[in-house]
Amino acid sequence: MNYPEPVPGLVIRFDYLWDVDNQKGLSSSDKERPCAIVLYTKKTNKTLVVPISHSYPEVGEEDDSLEIPAEICAKIGLDKDRNWVRVSEVNEFEWPSPEIRPRPDDPSRVDYGMIPEDFFLEIRKRLAKAVSEHRLGRTKR
Repeated sequence: MNYPEPVPGLVIRFDYLWDVDNQKGLSSSDKERPCAIVLYTKKTNKTLVVPISHSYPEVGEEDDSLEIPAEICAKIGLDKDRNWVRVSEVNEFEWPSPEIRPRPDDPSRVDYGMIPEDFFLEIRKRLAKAVSEHRLGRTKR
């Protein structure tokens, strides 16, 4: 597999393990999904991703999610359903990882495209808030 450069803002296909499942002792998820890279450190290959979900945020968790505008979804190749970025948890792994998966619509690729800078900055702002409030879930893969 030919992996793209892991730059922040790139959306990849990933076997994301939710924090709640990690706390139950699970080591893999039951569903691959698009995830956005929010941090990459070249020296260590440490990579952090946030999940993208079709599920509407739970009551009381609305601030932990950002709906991706339809025009961004179309531009980067996500489906036409509503999509939310969850900003209350991350998966950490070393690039490249066996959890990176081919796209179902194009098995030659693992990436969807780049999130526009202004939307990416809002994701980072919400993550920083979760970190400062000590409520960011972090699962090492």
